Formats: sequence, structure tokens, C-alpha cells
Amino acid sequence: MNKFALLIIASIGFVSCDNQIVQYPVSYSNDDFMQRSQERGKMLLQEEIQWFEEYKKTSDLTFNKTESGLWISNSGQKTETMANVGNYVNFTYQVYDVKGNLIYPYSEIGTQKIILGKADIARGLHAALQLIEPGQEARVLLPSFLGYAGYGDDNKIEPNQPLILDVKVNEIKKH
Repeated sequence: MNKFALLIIASIGFVSCDNQIVQYPVSYSNDDFMQRSQERGKMLLQEEIQWFEEYKKTSDLTFNKTESGLWISNSGQKTETMANVGNYVNFTYQVYDVKGNLIYPYSEIGTQKIILGKADIARGLHAALQLIEPGQEARVLLPSFLGYAGYGDDNKIEPNQPLILDVKVNEIKKH
């Protein structure tokens, strides 16, 4: 490379360093947005709990609230034969809205075969799969924050929609 080209490259580099504009992060002096968001979330959860309480009154099933925030129609207690994160789980499920309208039937979803903790499934379904014995099924009442939250599934499940799931665990393979 000749001296002239080297001089041009060096001068461009030197000049470009001279006029740097520093972009500082945006900060907000009040937490008004976060506070409003939290209040909205609390109101939404209370509304969903009220829907589930009404549903439970009309159901023949008894539901137990779990530590994760969902209600399940079995004991809700973990046993050694239930799945853990990292286990292979073969299961089927179907999805209803809180009015009992079928959103996704078993036939549309099909049999799912996943490694628990490695699959892209709703958090509530992940939690429920850890509370159902192989060969058993349970009905799960899922608040929206454990389902598809504020996004929905871009298809049939709306944002902030609580769900009812019928889940059957066909097989669990422990590692």
C-alpha cells in the first residue's frame, strides 16, 4: 500500500473519531407506566379468578390450586412417577375458552412428544404436565399469564385469554 492511501485511511479514521455523539439511555423520572401496568395486571387476574370461581361452581370436578397459580382437577401434589424437567413426555390436550367453547380439539393439536423444559409450550401447560401421572388426565384452569399472556397465539387464542385445558399424559420416560 502506498503512503498516500495510508494517509487517507488514517485521516478518515481520525476525523470520524472527532465527532462522536454519545447516546445516553432513556430514563423516566416516574414509575407511572409500571404502576399502571401492575394495576392492570392485578385487575385482569382478579377478573380471571372470578371467571374460574363461577366455572368451578358449575363443574362436577373438584379443583386444587397449585403453587404455580393454576387450578387442576387432581390432587395437585407431585409424586415420583410424574414428569420432571428434562424428561420425555408424550401427551395430548385440547383447549377451551372460559365459556366452554372448544378452541383447539385433540385432533387439531395431535399427540405431542417433548422433552419437558426444552419445548415451546405455555408455562401453565409445562407446570400441569409435572402434576399428572402417566396414563391419567386432568382438567386445568389456566390464567392468561400462564397461557399466552398479552400476545395470544396469533391464531385462535386472544391476548389475555384465560383457558381451560384437558390434558392426558400418555407416557413419561425419565432420564
